[in-house]
Amino acid sequence: MYFYLEHGYSFTGVTNPVKAIEKIKTEHFDLMLLDFLMTPLHGDQVVEEIRTFNKDLYILLLTGHKDLAPPLDTIKRLDIQGYCEKSDKFDQLLLLIESGIKAVSQMNLIRNINKELKLTYDKLESAYMETIEILRFTVEAKDTYTKGHSDRVSEYSTLIGKSLNLSEKDLKTLKIGGLFHDIGKIGIPDSILLKDSKLSDDEYSEIKNHPAIGAHILSNATIFSDIIPIVKHHHERFDGRGYPRQITR
Repeated sequence: MYFYLEHGYSFTGVTNPVKAIEKIKTEHFDLMLLDFLMTPLHGDQVVEEIRTFNKDLYILLLTGHKDLAPPLDTIKRLDIQGYCEKSDKFDQLLLLIESGIKAVSQMNLIRNINKELKLTYDKLESAYMETIEILRFTVEAKDTYTKGHSDRVSEYSTLIGKSLNLSEKDLKTLKIGGLFHDIGKIGIPDSILLKDSKLSDDEYSEIKNHPAIGAHILSNATIFSDIIPIVKHHHERFDGRGYPRQITR
């Protein structure tokens, strides 16, 4: 049955707990008020079933038999937000319901704020990745010899990270670090970067500066702080002896 309480709550009454479960599956309710001793299911059994498909419903459990009430551990496990004994003081029950409604309103407000924050974060994330793509294409346009190199470094680094069971956060850092590792080549003269023949010692010394140049470029933006170590040290050897010997291309 449906009726409208004088305090402004739209109410649906169901006498069969099994039907109540089905109703909650198909309709939206902010708060549920139920008895503990019912047939064919007790209140805790009803909540147990509801929690398999609805974790958010605010539930108030009533009992007229204190000695038969569910243990506190059960109330906590099922996330039953309110529990009280029946009495002839309807105002107390109404106060409990009003407190529940306020809590639901706060939860809904927080949920909406989180959605808005996630939307904002997603937009920032998209802009972040677009910035990475622009800078990466800038490097590739300057040094066509290594076109696609950053993509491959990024992909292989991520695969190695996965094999090492790194966290999603670290894998993301590896992916972006791989895409950005050669950003410092922007600061290398074309006469060196595009030279077809073997580099002189001075030229080789110059090109070895590109990791430090890249780290300096990224240091001006805090959003890139996690990948700066990758950019700065990507030519270091495992034994710490620095940049590898020159290879003729």
